[in-house]
Amino acid sequence: MKKIIVIALIIGAAVTSSSAQSSFSIQYSIGFGGTVNKYVTSTSLRGATFEYKWYPQPNISIGIDGGWNYFYERRPYDSYTSGSLTLSGIQFRYAHAVPLFVTTSYYLSPSNKINPFVGVGVGTMFVSRYTDMGIYRISEEDWHFAMKPELGVRVDMSPDMDLIFGLRYNHAFATTDTSEQNYMTFNIGCVWK
Repeated sequence: MKKIIVIALIIGAAVTSSSAQSSFSIQYSIGFGGTVNKYVTSTSLRGATFEYKWYPQPNISIGIDGGWNYFYERRPYDSYTSGSLTLSGIQFRYAHAVPLFVTTSYYLSPSNKINPFVGVGVGTMFVSRYTDMGIYRISEEDWHFAMKPELGVRVDMSPDMDLIFGLRYNHAFATTDTSEQNYMTFNIGCVWK
């Protein structure tokens, strides 16, 4: 994970320095709710989002973003059924979500210090869910078509950096093998302009 962050920082610095009309951001992402919550009820405190945005106009951006959220829960000793299989024991449940989107955003007040925005993204999401119970593992993973609406605000801190706060709804549509997956994230981070 550290290597990914270092590589993302280097790429972001190179891209940002090459164009005055672009930005790169790194955000801490807290995941919760949705259908993921039916499988793992705990909030994900492990998550990150990386974004690159280009601004054809001051109030419109087009970009790409990628993220990762990790959900984990330990279930108490009980009997659990999956299909025709019933096992008794302590369960450990894990869910990983990796959304990748092409995005566009509209900024309501680009010349103000506080700049609210709305955005939408279309792309794909890799979702991996697995349950460990003793020596047994039940797993399910698939790539899904995905979309996300987003609300947020950017706060101008300096000519080169903004703070960003955002709320996203990541929705991965059902495939032939797996059900739909969705969850919310609250993101906070830095934007380098």
